[in-house]
Amino acid sequence: MEEIQRITFVDKETNEEILFEIVDEVVLGGIKYLLVVDEDDISTILKQINEADDEIEYALVEDEEEFKKAATEFMASDEYDIEI
Repeated sequence: MEEIQRITFVDKETNEEILFEIVDEVVLGGIKYLLVVDEDDISTILKQINEADDEIEYALVEDEEEFKKAATEFMASDEYDIEI
């Protein structure tokens, strides 16, 4: 059985911690994107913005064009079904 990878995302505005399960990852233009789902089964895309020591920093993809590019790449997979 495959181990489920999880990350804790801290919203910088609210300081709220959100636990995400990593569904998939893809690298586009040298940037790593994660398709994640929260405990309410709501999915979103995060992008890696920084890596220092053992800590990797991710941010929500807010740019619509960037989001569509990453989402299109994730939609190419047959392992899951996503809609924009």
